[in-house]
Amino acid sequence: MGIEELLKVIAQEKKIAMGLKEVKKDLKMMKLIIYSKDLKKDEVDSIMSKDAKLLVYDGSPYQLGRALGRNHPVKVVGLKNLSERVELELKKVS
Repeated sequence: MGIEELLKVIAQEKKIAMGLKEVKKDLKMMKLIIYSKDLKKDEVDSIMSKDAKLLVYDGSPYQLGRALGRNHPVKVVGLKNLSERVELELKKVS
């Protein structure tokens, strides 16, 4: 249940990037990246960052999108800033 709560908090954040293209565009600024378990290995390699913590969401892109309050699939979501609420939920997941 921990990652679901984290995703609810992330959905309320202002500085998030959704989708592989958006996350890759701002990769150097990302602090946290969550990706669907269905992401291909080469796609995972393309979002690797020494500065960002990576978490795998154990669900499909559609399920990740729904967890973020969207009605469409989301392969990857990235956060540029970690608010106190996000950090608190992140500690519960880690």
